[in-house]
Amino acid sequence: MTSQPVSYEAPGRFRIISHNSSPALYPEEAHDEVQVCIPFPRALYCVRRLSEHGRSLIHELGPRDILAIPSGQPHEVTWRRRAHIVSLMFNEAFLAEAAAAPGLRLHDIFTVRDPFISAAAVELRDALAADRPPVAMVEAMATAIAYRIAGHSKRVRGLDDRGSASPFTARQFKLLDDYVEGHLDQQVSLSELAHLVDLSNWHFLSRFRASYGMSPQAFISERRFERARRLLEASDLTILQIALEIGLSHSHFSRRFLERFGVSPSEYRKRARS
Repeated sequence: MTSQPVSYEAPGRFRIISHNSSPALYPEEAHDEVQVCIPFPRALYCVRRLSEHGRSLIHELGPRDILAIPSGQPHEVTWRRRAHIVSLMFNEAFLAEAAAAPGLRLHDIFTVRDPFISAAAVELRDALAADRPPVAMVEAMATAIAYRIAGHSKRVRGLDDRGSASPFTARQFKLLDDYVEGHLDQQVSLSELAHLVDLSNWHFLSRFRASYGMSPQAFISERRFERARRLLEASDLTILQIALEIGLSHSHFSRRFLERFGVSPSEYRKRARS
């Protein structure tokens, strides 16, 4: 399978891009169309966006997590491991037409796990790899995916929906952000964080998910590896020193980094500086 992107366009209706993606950071952007990203096996990716409260939310996603992004919604994607992906860009009018729902609009990012969509993406990938993709089949598959996404949009809410728990106050956000950032080289317990904002562990967990869209453990891990990436890109610290900066042994850090980004820390540094 070639790593070069292949595409198909039905002007004014939809576009399809199929390609193998290496680990990469895609800077914040917003599209004029509805984007649907369908990852293939081995994919690991992260989506960062702002909640309605103005906080940065980070969502860790895998090969079964199909991502739907409304038109005009800013977002940043980190693709962590080499894997194939099929992306469809739908004109809003086409999406509404496919769903027989005039005026349909997606209001927030959401993910779904839909075996039909994942299977259809495989068919699209194989069709686009041919010299002359079968137009009727490609358009039928794109229409079916649009129909399924529109149907899911009526039943699911945004990724920041975690029940009825209220998010943290601005003061609590700052306390937690500063504390975590200052203790990335140490083990941070749930009880420590809950005590910091004067909540029981149970209430803290529910409010943390409502605020950040993930567990405290996932949030701390994300911060650790964000710091590691910055240090690999901009500092002259050794791999061991960077591992200690985020509270991991050299071997644990190297193994976790490889799992997360698909390359070793030293290879990541080399690519970042080339």
